[in-house]
Amino acid sequence: MDTLLRFIQVKAFGRGRRGYHTAWFVVGVAIWMINRARTNDDVIYRTELKPGERLFVSSSKPGSSTPSAG
Repeated sequence: MDTLLRFIQVKAFGRGRRGYHTAWFVVGVAIWMINRARTNDDVIYRTELKPGERLFVSSSKPGSSTPSAG
């Protein structure tokens, strides 16, 4: 799927720049945005837990030096 979208993106940008039609450039931009959104990985921490292991997640208020217990 990524290869097909990338191919269409390249062709659309090329046709848009060569002046075939402005719509091709818009298609290229739209596909570029879709690709960018699909590959944006917001994972901050990833781990694999074994059976019996736990992961504790805590957060604190901005400016606080100790995590809140809630």
